[in-house]
Amino acid sequence: MNQTQPLQIRPAGEPDAEDLTTMLSGLTDLSLYFRFQTAIGRPPRPALVLRMLCPTGRAWVATRGDTIVGHAMWACAYGDDSRTTAELAAVISEPEQRRGLGVRMLSVAAADAVAAGMTRFLFVVSPANVLTIRMIRRRWPDATAERDGALINFLVSAQSSEEGADVVDQQVRSLEGGEVAAAAELRPVDDAVPAF
Repeated sequence: MNQTQPLQIRPAGEPDAEDLTTMLSGLTDLSLYFRFQTAIGRPPRPALVLRMLCPTGRAWVATRGDTIVGHAMWACAYGDDSRTTAELAAVISEPEQRRGLGVRMLSVAAADAVAAGMTRFLFVVSPANVLTIRMIRRRWPDATAERDGALINFLVSAQSSEEGADVVDQQVRSLEGGEVAAAAELRPVDDAVPAF
């Protein structure tokens, strides 16, 4: 795979199982933990890969050439508001991380979830996943955070993002260009989860 090849995001399906398995098998243990909050094995079980490709909502893959470099999805969250709450998740290959692809893919998933009638988003995040917490806090400063054992559940309104698509696109372009935000531009994360 060559990073100069154009990046494409397209709907995912069962035919992507082998290539998604290859991508997941190439991730570091930390990247796998941040996405799944548990060990998934190498290679991951076919049932897990199938659930990622055919969720209760919808899934997408990002490709460079014939290589899958990212996956994002939304699925109906279980619980009282399962008909209106979408859990969003993404996982990006190591070479593509910190380049804005995750934000771009989550934006695609979020837009599709809203079109399907979802009014809230759920993010299940490890407290150690500072970059994801920072992204959530920046885009949804009013997100409610609740501890769930060793994890944090962020619940946000699908309509409450302060930043429009143009701001997200600008951030993605700057990340792709290798720019790093100044500390003053980043939302602090030391207050990301109030003590319970």
